[in-house]
Amino acid sequence: MSTSETFRQRRGFGSTAPDGQQQQPPQEQSDQQQQQQKTADSKPTGTKRSLTIAIGGVLTLLGVASYTFMRQPSAAVDPVGLVATPEPTPLQLSTALESVATKRVEAKKKLEGLSRTERREEAKKLDVLTDLEVTAVLRAKEKSWQALGGALQVDTNQVSSNDPIEDYLASCDLRSSGADGRLMVSVFDGHAGYQCAEQLAARMGPMVDAALASISGDAAADGSPALAKAVVRLKRDAGHDWDQVPMALTAAFMAMDRELVHESLAQFGKLSGDLEKMDELLGPAVAGSCGLVAVVDRDAQEVVVANTGDSRALLGVRLKNGTWKAVRLSEDHTAKNKAELARLARDHPGETVIRHGRILGGLMPTRAFGDSRYKWPLDVQKKLFPVLLSRGHRYATTPNDYASPPYVTAHPVIVRHRLGPQDRFIVVASDGLYDQMSDKDIVDTVAQWYESRGAEGKRAATEDANAATHLIRAALETDNMGRRSAAYIQQLLAIPPPLSRRFRDDISVAIVTLNDHADEAEEKIKSA
Repeated sequence: MSTSETFRQRRGFGSTAPDGQQQQPPQEQSDQQQQQQKTADSKPTGTKRSLTIAIGGVLTLLGVASYTFMRQPSAAVDPVGLVATPEPTPLQLSTALESVATKRVEAKKKLEGLSRTERREEAKKLDVLTDLEVTAVLRAKEKSWQALGGALQVDTNQVSSNDPIEDYLASCDLRSSGADGRLMVSVFDGHAGYQCAEQLAARMGPMVDAALASISGDAAADGSPALAKAVVRLKRDAGHDWDQVPMALTAAFMAMDRELVHESLAQFGKLSGDLEKMDELLGPAVAGSCGLVAVVDRDAQEVVVANTGDSRALLGVRLKNGTWKAVRLSEDHTAKNKAELARLARDHPGETVIRHGRILGGLMPTRAFGDSRYKWPLDVQKKLFPVLLSRGHRYATTPNDYASPPYVTAHPVIVRHRLGPQDRFIVVASDGLYDQMSDKDIVDTVAQWYESRGAEGKRAATEDANAATHLIRAALETDNMGRRSAAYIQQLLAIPPPLSRRFRDDISVAIVTLNDHADEAEEKIKSA
């Protein structure tokens, strides 16, 4: 893979590669398109349409009017600001979560063992959640903090559908290269299990930090032979075309995947087939994960995004006329991406790699970590997969027509964007969010939250003080026709994991508010 193919550089609203060739922004997907399942078994199709049919009768009976896109503020302050709703206490939220658990246990008893059609009908009869119970679920995993000395505000949240959740969020300051103004925010969307994403969330931050130190010459990557080799290879192949952060991210992605997929295999071989260690060492290799890492560099005034898979990063830009624009900082690696199709055809001539929109008919993303069933040699699979399958790893199977592995790579595509005063926030999220909402709706929803906060830190005129929670609420209130209603989310969240996977995916969101740029832009607006 050439440097120009892998490295995508975004400056302002244009894109320039190191060789001077113009790069087009990642192709926009239709607002109504939904991503299909990542694996044939774990991500069923038609989830939102099924749920809309399932609860349509409930909405009609309740006399609830669904409405499109932007809901008026209603919970914290009413639209005219006259009536305030009391903020739930921690005890009330805790009690509400217990009530949700009880309702879901009963719901699971009703839904288990039913066919898909029967389950759809039975979903109409489930006890819906109350507004308080919905809020309790949405706030259970929310977090907020100031980063880089207050230059950034970070809001994160997750709502699970798998049990256990297969998404992981991770963030850290990057300091080992001598710089103290870099924040890393990442999302890892697992599939075929949680083990790969779990390892990435725990190890990617230190790996990127070590790569930065090695590239800058501050330290050698002694702790990771895979990282040391990746850095040497990239320096040799890329020369001076790449700056430190893009090179470090690429090296870290490649080294992480090598450790998970190949070095773990070698380590297991040294243990003479010790089955006690098999799950620990090879579980992350059998599972898989997409990965997106965004590094916000305060000193360089830029954001660098590395992406492998179909998670996505968006930039919320406030234009001079007061409207908002969504700018993609990543591209989805799926069969809908023409560049990915061309790459696969080039790497596997004469083969039909994409079948039913998936790699060899099974995997939705065309780039991913782990997923050894698309990477290990056939003789290794024949030796290990029967044992792994017997130990509960149901994806330890060889795809049909497995002729020329590897079919999947973890090599990231890098996007760089020079930050300006109009750039207000960055959204990093798993595809569960983008299944529910378009890029524009996501940015407009966060912008609504941002603009409703009021001056001098006053409470927002929305029911959620956390931007990620506000966005997830909007996503789960939105049906496949783009209509929003509280009744929809009340029914949706009543369906227990993992049965809820038929209707929605895990959703993980991190929103980075660029406080320095927001303050600068506000001053310009006030002085205009």
